[in-house]
Amino acid sequence: MSADRCVLSRFASDLPPLSETVCLGEGGTPLIELPAVARRVGVRSVSAKLETANPTGSYKDRVAAMSLSLARSQGYRGWIATSSGNAGMAMAAYGARAGVPGFLCLAGSVPPEKSLPLLAYGSDVVSVIRVKGAGRPEVDGDMFAQVRAAAARHDLYLGVTLHAFNPEGMRGIDTIAYELAEQAPSMTHVYAPVGGGGLVVAIARGLAGRDLRPAMVACQSTGCAPVVRFLAGEIPSVAVERSSTGISALQLPRPPDGVAAAEAVARSKGWGTAIDDDAILSAQRWLASAEGVFVEPAAAATVAALLADADAGRLTSDAQPVLILTGGGWKDLGRFAADAAQVRMIDVADVSGQVDDWVAGVTTS
Repeated sequence: MSADRCVLSRFASDLPPLSETVCLGEGGTPLIELPAVARRVGVRSVSAKLETANPTGSYKDRVAAMSLSLARSQGYRGWIATSSGNAGMAMAAYGARAGVPGFLCLAGSVPPEKSLPLLAYGSDVVSVIRVKGAGRPEVDGDMFAQVRAAAARHDLYLGVTLHAFNPEGMRGIDTIAYELAEQAPSMTHVYAPVGGGGLVVAIARGLAGRDLRPAMVACQSTGCAPVVRFLAGEIPSVAVERSSTGISALQLPRPPDGVAAAEAVARSKGWGTAIDDDAILSAQRWLASAEGVFVEPAAAATVAALLADADAGRLTSDAQPVLILTGGGWKDLGRFAADAAQVRMIDVADVSGQVDDWVAGVTTS
């Protein structure tokens, strides 16, 4: 892969030093206009950063590229990570590219569309479940502690996609901000989903490094909204007792980067918006049908939050928000199984008549 196709090489002067760069063509993702969304919310423009265009379909490829480049440059014998899906696929792909073996602890709730593809890359994978005390936040803490200890014990690169565990690797996400500074210097808001909190932290940091400070909007499900609730003054710390959301990647009741995320949002004079799962899933379908952009539910949280903020009067007509669409819709296809069952089966002799009937009922804009 030529250096000009490697985002880490392009922005090398802004990133941790590397002697080797692992690249699969990540970064350089398009920023597209969303005119239907802009019309619906009544603002000047809405743009979307399509992180779905990365090699494994999510922004986590940027973290994996940096992490495996660091692992190679610093001579680690392997890598270890935890994941709710996207990070695991990214680390497995980039680990294979780098020739560095890996061990992945995958959350037991991960949809098969996220877990099955990563098995092709050859990393060792275990599915971690809560056998007792389902929903206890300390279980996640126990898993992180065990993984961190194992990394130190066996000289493994700790590839967890959180600043609290992998601060240098997370610098790969800063490249989203560097690209946005070139693509949308007049943006007024950046909407980003918040699970562990690291995405908001990195984008805000990268934009500040380019002297840009749009309002950061943290988007979470009402079923797990520690950052949003803390920013609203509802809770004393960035933690909730348990998660009840069904949205993969937004299920961390005690986000390790939650405090840093809340601070980044506050510094930007932004806010947090929580929307329920039904609104997120509705926004996912609407975005696909209205704009032709199919994203996973966690990414659609940005759309749902934008719609909610517009309804609440939080946006002025001259606003130019950017939505960070973190992962592709094909990563969570199980939700559409019922739709597939409704596809009509017809005889080949009836095709012409069916098309005639369809055309008669179609209205064009």
